[in-house]
Order: sequence, then C-alpha cells, then structure tokens
Amino acid sequence: MKHIYLLFFLWMLPFTLLAQDKLNNAFRFTNGIYQNYEEFKKNKPSIFWNDVTSDLIVMEPIHKAKMGNLKWEEKESSIALENIWGFCVNGIPYIKVDDGKESEWKSFAGMQLRGKICYYEFEFTEKEEVEVSAYNPLTKKPFRTGKVVQEKIIPKKIMMDFQTGKTEIYTLEKVKEWIASDEELLKTFETTEEIKRREKLFKFLQIFNDRNPIQIN
Repeated sequence: MKHIYLLFFLWMLPFTLLAQDKLNNAFRFTNGIYQNYEEFKKNKPSIFWNDVTSDLIVMEPIHKAKMGNLKWEEKESSIALENIWGFCVNGIPYIKVDDGKESEWKSFAGMQLRGKICYYEFEFTEKEEVEVSAYNPLTKKPFRTGKVVQEKIIPKKIMMDFQTGKTEIYTLEKVKEWIASDEELLKTFETTEEIKRREKLFKFLQIFNDRNPIQIN
C-alpha cells in the first residue's frame, strides 16, 4: 500500500502544479463580475456575463471602463453597482473606483500591473466653490461678485497588495516601504540617484514582482 500511495502522489503532483499559475501581467483572470475582493483573489467571479445585461464601455488602451444598468438577464431585475467590487474582460481585471462624479454610471480602472503588488490609476473630479468677480473696465473695480463651482481633475495612482487587498497611494516613500522585504532590491533603490529613482519607480515594482512571485489557484 505504501508504494501505491507514493505512486498516486507522484501521479497527482504534476496536476497540482498545473492547477496553480504565477500571477503576472500574462495571467488571465476569469471573465465575469466579482462581488467582493475575496472572489477576485480566488479568481472565482460569482456573476458571469452570460447571466446579465449591462451598458458597458471598456477603453482597454487607456485602462478605463464605465458600467451602468446592470441586470439579471432572465429576471430583468437590477443589480446594484454599489454591491460589486469589479469585473474582468479579456482576462484583465477592472476595479470599481470613486471618480467624484454623481452618475448612475460607475467608473472602473484597469489593473495595469498584476503580481504581489498590483497597480491601477484613475482620475478623481474634485468640485470646489471659488469666488469670482466681474470688473468695470473703466474703473478697474469689481461691480459683481459671486461663487461658482469649478472642477479640478486629480490623478490617483494606487498600489494594491494582492494577498490582503490593502491599497496605498503610489509614492516614492510607499514604493520603498512595499519593496523593503527584498533586501537586495531595496539596496539598489536606496543607492539609485533620486531623479532616476523617480523615473524608474514603476520598474522597481515590476522587478519586485518578478523576484517575489506568488501563485494563484
């Protein structure tokens, strides 16, 4: 029995290894809608595209997407976009983000870097009231003053720890903190001239992922 068990184990081992894939930008996630982060981490969407209809615009080259009017196809009942985490099209994940706009359509950011550290970016629209005045061209004095709402576009760059789902703003300091477990890479980071360090900041994340691979089932 011992030999039979050993042979069985060795026979199963290749299939176990095949069942796991290294997470990188070549990895293709399962297409569908992920209702929470755990579904995404396990690569198991609970809603599939064949089961729903939606108004969906995917701008793959610029890593952006918009979705609205998500419904179960058979029931024709709505699915609240507030209750989903993201979705996947062509194997690429898109994460729901807050773009600061009031709309029934929700914005999603395509994941540009996939690995132990993931990366995505989007634009946040900030509204603020500013005081403006109309001036008399002759007297150069204001004759009317009022407040108007102006919009300011703020780029958001986000890093995400795949294993925990934790996110941080993509900055020089945070990149250094997140790659610190790789002592050799950290040493290279610290000895690189600051201006070049900033230019190659994204590259440091890519190198970290290559040197610290994780498996996804």
